[in-house]
Order: sequence, then C-alpha cells, then structure tokens
Amino acid sequence: MPVRVASLADIPPTKLPGRDLQWLATPETIGTEQLGIAIMTCPPYSTVRPCHGHGEVEEVLLILEGEGEAWVDGETAPFKAGDAVLLPARSKHQVRNTGPGVLRTASVFATARPMSTYVLYEGEGFPE
Repeated sequence: MPVRVASLADIPPTKLPGRDLQWLATPETIGTEQLGIAIMTCPPYSTVRPCHGHGEVEEVLLILEGEGEAWVDGETAPFKAGDAVLLPARSKHQVRNTGPGVLRTASVFATARPMSTYVLYEGEGFPE
C-alpha cells in the first residue's frame, strides 16, 4: 500500500461556533479506518458550542498552542500547550479558550466517524 499524506494546506476549515475544524485524518483525506484527527483553532476567549459528546468514542485533545479550560460532565480543568486532555467515551464535554492568543489543538478520535455522529447537549457546559 502506498504511503498516504494529507496536508492542512489542502483542507478548508469547517467554521463552527467557537472554532474552525480541519479534518486531517479521515477515510476521505488519508484513508483511516479506525481513528480520526481534527485540528481545531479557537479565537481568543471563544467557547466551543454546543456542549457535545461522541457516544462510545473516546477523544484526546493534544494542546498545540495556547491555553484553555475543559468542561467534562460538570467538572472543569485548565490546560496549556504541551498538555493532553482526555474526553472520555459517553462524556458530555466542551472547551474554551481562556487566553488572548489562538488555541490550537489536535483532536484524536478512537474512530473515523464524522461530526454528524456527535450528540449535542444544548444548555449544558460553560454558561453563555
């Protein structure tokens, strides 16, 4: 099988409340079957909306740049560049950028399922 390479330069961002997503590793971009990776870019002081979950799918956020806070099932914790944040399967979760600079993460999913499979939790998570 040939080596497959996907480049962020070739992937237009999907604009969503509080962030832009670039799906770097998917079945369509690079041919993954069992994992997905999205690069998330959040402007200063933004909050990813809405609170959501991924059903039976685990997610790890690798913090590439900036600082923020994660909300997971009612608990919060700060994070900064160089940290990894676990968003467990079956959890309700949300992220916000608490700093004056861009927050950039690599979201690593234990599946290649698309965003359309997210479970949304309006009215939960960080306050408006």
